Amino acid sequence: MGERLAIAAVAWAFAWPVPAQDAFDAQGRVTEALEAVRPIAMNRDKVDWSAVEAQARAIADKAQDTVDLLPAYHLIVWSLHDEHSFMQPRPDQFDEWIRRTNGRRYLPDTPRPRASVSTFKRRPVSERDLPLGEGARAREVVVPAFSGSDPDGAFARSIADALGARPGVCGYVVDLRGNTGGNMGPMLAGLSPLLGEGFTIPAIAGPGIEGAVFRIEHGKMVGYLPGSSEPVPMDDLPVWPREGDLAFAPVAVLLDQATASSGEAVAVALRGRPRTRFFGERTFGVASANQDLPLSDGVTLHVTIALLKDSSGRTYPEGIEPDAPVASGPGDAADPDDAVVEQAKLWLSNEEACRR
Repeated sequence: MGERLAIAAVAWAFAWPVPAQDAFDAQGRVTEALEAVRPIAMNRDKVDWSAVEAQARAIADKAQDTVDLLPAYHLIVWSLHDEHSFMQPRPDQFDEWIRRTNGRRYLPDTPRPRASVSTFKRRPVSERDLPLGEGARAREVVVPAFSGSDPDGAFARSIADALGARPGVCGYVVDLRGNTGGNMGPMLAGLSPLLGEGFTIPAIAGPGIEGAVFRIEHGKMVGYLPGSSEPVPMDDLPVWPREGDLAFAPVAVLLDQATASSGEAVAVALRGRPRTRFFGERTFGVASANQDLPLSDGVTLHVTIALLKDSSGRTYPEGIEPDAPVASGPGDAADPDDAVVEQAKLWLSNEEACRR
């Protein structure tokens, strides 16, 4: 009740009763969530929906507000068993859940996500040159996690600027270690100079959308839906470096077990690029596409609708295995770089473009 209405209610209570608020409809909220999730979930045909609905409604029977209902929402997305769908309450709803429960899990019998250890999380976009010997150099660019939109293209442009096109740079290292995901569009837009005009990315493999692709066309990244020749605009691309043709340079891609979600999506896209080799550890294993479903009470359900495909049509439900497995850790004492970077440098130094 707003301040003005509260004052009026005190003055006129004897003549003007305050209308009662609508009762919280927990069962209606469960219906809303189920009707949103069931038609689009990738694993929708593998779920016992009768059992899930019965359990969710049993939770709703005792719910007095949205915070009490969070376990029901969690149950619905957890029951999809795709390892990527999740529930996201508003910050105030999450804080209230913590206050009421002292941080209890939403459901006691849902396993925690598998652990991923990485010392490379939460890095900014950065770049440096790596000496390869005989005067040749590689350009290393860190592509970190990035969530939200990039309306002015600043994030994508920072990656493209880091790539540059500098004399003496014969190859590139794209460091995706610690990239836990977010929004793949700005990441790929920033790396688009390495992909080149016309590069096509088989996008997703989900029910009814198996033929969708992304493509770089005339300075834009566009999508094509199955059966349609009309492009769907996605992201404007940053201005590419004018000197050199980065699309034909050798590229080493660095992975670790924390590379996940959109970080894995970038790796899957780069799988279709020639002169590209992957180093490090197997990725987390959620190389899939999610659709956001905002509910009427402020909770958002993020639902996996498809697996991502590489240029050969291959999907990676268990994670992306590197071409050259290298455990994280220090490298050779004579080389200051870590072991994964060292292996990438060794491969690049033997590529024709980097041999002097």
